[in-house]
Amino acid sequence: MLENQENPEQAQVKVAKPRRLPTLVWIIPLLAVGLSLFLGVKALLERGPEITLQFSKAEGLEANKTRLKYKDVNIGTVRQVVLSEDRSAVLVKIQVHSNAKNLLSEDSRFWVVRPRVTVGGISGLATLLSGVYIAVDPGRSDEESREFVGLEEPPAITSDTRGRQFRLSSDTLGSLDIGSPVFFRRIQVGRVIGYSMMKDGKGVDIKIFVDAPYDRFVTSDSRFWHASGIDVGMGSEGIKVSMQSVVSLVMGGIAFSSPEEASETPQPPAQAASNFTLHPDQAAAQRQPDSNYQKYLLVFHESVRGLLPGAPLDFRGITVGEVSSIRMEYDKAHHEHPMIVEALLYPGRFSRQKGEAATSPPSEQQTRAMLNDMVARGFRAQLRTNSLISGQRYVALDYFPKAQAAQMVWAKPAPYLPTQPGSLDSLQDQLMTIASTLQTTLQHADKLISHLDQEIAPEFSTTLKDARKTLEQANKVLAADSPMQQEMRDTLREVGRAASSVRNLADLLERQPEALLKGKKED
Repeated sequence: MLENQENPEQAQVKVAKPRRLPTLVWIIPLLAVGLSLFLGVKALLERGPEITLQFSKAEGLEANKTRLKYKDVNIGTVRQVVLSEDRSAVLVKIQVHSNAKNLLSEDSRFWVVRPRVTVGGISGLATLLSGVYIAVDPGRSDEESREFVGLEEPPAITSDTRGRQFRLSSDTLGSLDIGSPVFFRRIQVGRVIGYSMMKDGKGVDIKIFVDAPYDRFVTSDSRFWHASGIDVGMGSEGIKVSMQSVVSLVMGGIAFSSPEEASETPQPPAQAASNFTLHPDQAAAQRQPDSNYQKYLLVFHESVRGLLPGAPLDFRGITVGEVSSIRMEYDKAHHEHPMIVEALLYPGRFSRQKGEAATSPPSEQQTRAMLNDMVARGFRAQLRTNSLISGQRYVALDYFPKAQAAQMVWAKPAPYLPTQPGSLDSLQDQLMTIASTLQTTLQHADKLISHLDQEIAPEFSTTLKDARKTLEQANKVLAADSPMQQEMRDTLREVGRAASSVRNLADLLERQPEALLKGKKED
């Protein structure tokens, strides 16, 4: 009590109450924490899905550096590159931006963009400075996916490329490769995007893509052929050399066109994924198709060297069929080996009349009646040489009025069409006949010469001796010192004098014609 009284000022000091709000020092850290939480939550909300790509190797790929791009826009970053559990592949984990998750359809395609050198050219040179990156081609499926198998090669076309795909069937791939050009009227309008072997192993399926708007020129009757290399042909105008382009010469190519026989109504464009036949060359592609063929057998009793399967059946310059196979058979009755040529003939091309549709083949009865009449009028098949240089031959169908009588043999499984010996064989027979005649003539000449040597030669020798004696006597008579020569010289002098007298008489009569009556006047 006394202490309180002694220090009244100390007793009056009030104790301050504790503050409930933080001081200004704590406000800044709290704001920083709140901002960090806000940014973190925002990043979590904006962060897109994580996808996994599988590649065979990770060449050039780096975590937190390699980008995922679409149309050269960054839409993600590689976060991790690891091996698969079986170590057969590389797994690349990519963090995709949230605004690009609609590009992750189950049919989307991914590949690594790096410098590449192919037959189609050089690509990816920009990555030499910026580094490799992963590109994406979004699919069209509504289903999403988070795991993909990456492509080892860039796709030939992307999903946003306008145009249509078509399929071609060929016996061989030739010099074609992915990226080989497709030409229309020597303008590149597409490319080869893939190929595969047929399941039966008898051919190759080739996928091509024709860019818009050129895809509308592919119709149901378009013809496709290999345009690789140089085509060399010989015609009435000389040697013709042609090629689509230098590019096709290096990397192969395909060309297509429509038939020259343009119809009045234009053909609609072919449907996407339509299947066409890829012919070996332009001539084979533009050959008039005819599915209504019939098989016939041709029997030749001569050499068929130079005749190959695929050789044309020609009727006055028009192809009406082709040779399908050639074989040899033994004829027991005649003890010979005739050559059997199996041919595919298009009888509809003979019966087609003006204005008649090309798709209306004749019936079997009409075909029989037509061929029976044609054969009765001398219609035959004959082997002819197409080129004396190469020795290639073909089968010519024509009328031979002087041919021996024959008729069609309507046997099974294929009828027999009568044949005519080849022109070269006929010429050979004629030459053999001439050679035989010449040999007989030479034999007679040899006999005549022998007769001259044996019988006429002795008499001729005696005659020559007599002639020699006569010439010797003539030489003696005509010698310069012979009496006959002297008498001839005297005779010539007398003749000269007589001629001079006649000349004088002629001069006198010219001066004095009356001298014949009165005589010569005296001077």
